[in-house]
Amino acid sequence: MNYPAQSTAVLVIDMQNDFCSPAGAMAALGADVGVNADLARRLPGFLDPARAAGCLIVWVRQAAHEQLVSPARKARAEAMGRSPLSVCAAGSWGAELAEGLRPEPGDCHLEKTRYSAFVGTPLHNLLRAHGRDHVVVVGTAANVCVDSTIREAYMADLATTMPTDLVGWTRADLAEAAIRNLGFYFCETTTSAELLSAWSAADRVG
Repeated sequence: MNYPAQSTAVLVIDMQNDFCSPAGAMAALGADVGVNADLARRLPGFLDPARAAGCLIVWVRQAAHEQLVSPARKARAEAMGRSPLSVCAAGSWGAELAEGLRPEPGDCHLEKTRYSAFVGTPLHNLLRAHGRDHVVVVGTAANVCVDSTIREAYMADLATTMPTDLVGWTRADLAEAAIRNLGFYFCETTTSAELLSAWSAADRVG
């Protein structure tokens, strides 16, 4: 884990009301959002010291736009029993960050319309502009948007780390398999405490 905080961007994936709140769309569809809600409460305890160490924090939010729903996407959503606009509709309360998550000045913000934070967004350009060649991916869901983002990061030759205690899900069976697979093929796995300890030690040496 020899990745300085000053070359690191923390990508916070989809920590939004519809994925984290019991009043959100996923809960209304019958999903258990408890893991995500707990993650939303714990994330500031990682993000604040990561930011102080020199990491760039990038808030990535899902947004469903009617104009961007393809027939293939519509069919996949309907096969899962929902409308493609039912979760994180653009401009809705459900698309806002979950309670307790408060960006700071200097943080960056991206809206995505696909699972990966790289598809259809300027994330590659943003990382280059800030001199970041290492990404730490946190958020939800481990088996969907976190998975897709980590795969894209690896394919783009970015050093990629996943603290396994800071990824959430609504399907434990799928998430656990995804985490094992990602850690074998696509990224380094660690814990948030180990990352913060490494950055703190580097700061003391520096």
